[in-house]
This record gives sequence, C-alpha cells and structure tokens, in this order.
Amino acid sequence: MRVELLFDLEKPSLPADNRAIFVSFLKKTLEQSHEGHFFERYFGGTARKDYSFSIILDKPRYEGERIQLKTPRLKMIFSADDRNRTGLIFSMAFMGMKYKKFPLPEKNAMTLKRIAHVKENVIISNRVMFRTIPGGGLVVRDHSRETNRDKYYVIGEQQFEEKARQSLMRQAMEAGFPKRLAEEIKFHPVSGKKVVSRLYGIMIDVSAITFIVEADSMILQYFYQAGASSRTAIGYGLCSIIEQL
Repeated sequence: MRVELLFDLEKPSLPADNRAIFVSFLKKTLEQSHEGHFFERYFGGTARKDYSFSIILDKPRYEGERIQLKTPRLKMIFSADDRNRTGLIFSMAFMGMKYKKFPLPEKNAMTLKRIAHVKENVIISNRVMFRTIPGGGLVVRDHSRETNRDKYYVIGEQQFEEKARQSLMRQAMEAGFPKRLAEEIKFHPVSGKKVVSRLYGIMIDVSAITFIVEADSMILQYFYQAGASSRTAIGYGLCSIIEQL
C-alpha cells in the first residue's frame, strides 16, 4: 500500500530537524484510530516496523535551523507492507485525521487535506533497479553495542556495498523471511551521492542512490513497500522502481 498525504501549513516553514514531527503525526494517527487499539503494535516496543515514508517539500531553502518553503504545503509519501494489514490499518487511521489541525513548533500547524492512493508495482523479477525517493535516502549503518554508537556508510566508500548487503540481509530476516533466502541477497550501487541529513539533533550520512538488488521477488516486494535498509520508520529507505531486470 502506498498513499500520498497532502498537507497545508499555516506558515511556509519547518524546523530543519523535522523527522520527529512526522513520527509524532503517525503516533497521533494511531492514538485516535479505533480507540488506540493498534498503537502498541507499532509504537510499544523496538521491533522493526513494516512501513516507511518520505517528505516532499516545495522548493525548500535551508536557513540555519529552519527550512523556508515556496508555498505552505508538503506531501508525505507513506508506504507499507501488506502482509500484516499495516497498509489497511494506517489508511483507515489517516482518514480520521483529515481536516484536523496538527500543531508544530513555533506556533505553526499542518492539516491533512487530501489522501491519494498510488498505484503500486508488483515485482515478478528477482533483480530490480531501485531509486531512493527525495526527502529520504538509503541509510547503511553499523551499531556498536560496546560503545552504543553508529557508523554510517555511503556510496563511494570502500565497504559500502558489502555493508548495504548485510543491512538488507538483516532486514529480510527480521521481517520473517528464511535465512537461506536472505543470504542470497546481492546489492549493486549504480549511481548516487552522499547527503548529510539531520536526525534527532545529530547529522548523519545517507546515500541518494540508484541501486540494484538481486533477491527473491517477495523480499524485493517487501523492500519496495516497507523501505530498504535502516531507519525506514523515521523517513529513510523509501524507493521507487526504475526497472525490473
């Protein structure tokens, strides 16, 4: 399931570090739907979530800690895996948020005005070329339990290809796919660049990238719907399909 959520803002600006805003919106969406029945399922623990999103802004201009927009509008592209009805659950919840003002920092607010369902591709190939959607990017990271720190890898670095493959392999197994299928995943970067992104008060390196993944078609469908690699539930990893090869 993939939808576009169109919002109006009271002011044409946002904080530069804004991902927490949209995570809070998703939390509020489930809190107000079905008496909060599904909230704990998605926000009550640390299990990997089976959705992703990306925020599209209108000609953003970065000015220190703020982003100025050409018009007071923004779009969220939200995508979810269909196996556990996540798409259906959020689709119904989004309907309940239409025309409700959601408060933002600095006396701003956003209001969901329109929900448009996007036609999805069905993947039948075992080799697909993807491209990350603007507003996000591919996050590839190693987390050290000893230091509790993350190291991020981006396109052009020596270990990027192998670290990305390992990240996708872990994601597939966490999503319930057999280990033997996850171990067959292959990752090939095609083109792209490093992008510095603000995340919860720090700067992280991500890749705006076109890449090829070879894997079982069901795993590829999962990456397409739920986002690929790390940090998908906070606005990274959402991709479009360039070509089934």
